Amino acid sequence: MVTGVGITDTIKSLNDLRVRCNLRQADDDRFFSEWVDDLPELDEREQAGVTRIKQRYDYHRGDGLLLEGTINLLVVSPLLELAGFLDPPFRIRSPYGVGLELDDPEETIRGFIDTLVVQEQLWILVIESKRTSIPVPAALPQLLAYMLASPQRGSPAFGMATNGDEFVFLKLSQGDSPEYDVSRTFSLFPRRHELSEVLRILKQLGQAVVVAWHS
Repeated sequence: MVTGVGITDTIKSLNDLRVRCNLRQADDDRFFSEWVDDLPELDEREQAGVTRIKQRYDYHRGDGLLLEGTINLLVVSPLLELAGFLDPPFRIRSPYGVGLELDDPEETIRGFIDTLVVQEQLWILVIESKRTSIPVPAALPQLLAYMLASPQRGSPAFGMATNGDEFVFLKLSQGDSPEYDVSRTFSLFPRRHELSEVLRILKQLGQAVVVAWHS
């Protein structure tokens, strides 16, 4: 009998994915160049939006760690609007049910991701409130597991994980031996924050998704 197991109950580390899904980290610096090369510049409206997000974040962050709903309201949703993801040609799906097929025919991992999926190629995960104080990289195995279950296997998939304080991006290329790579961590917490870079990367990834979608 085939068993169904929750992704968050089964995938605890990157090693779990390496063993179960034949996943490996790319060793080519050019594999995930989208978060580094030729990032689009921000116009005055976008830069003003970034400043407004930071001001609101500072105001509410002063009371303590932010809960998941607050992070979505104050940071993620305004970022997606500035990046243009709420308008055509983008479509957002949330929540999203996924099933991850493993080599073992007797086991299927299934999950219910309460996050945003843009064009089924850009996955945005907000770490649940009880884990807000945990560094964002701790959530990457879960995000990669969801991305591995994506029905769009012919084109690379991208992801962003955030806890409100930090942001990390990743890229996944599927195949017989799927590969991934991860960006550095970007921070919203300090006065000299990096939210502008986060928005520029989101816009870049959005463009990559549109190009892949039309190809």
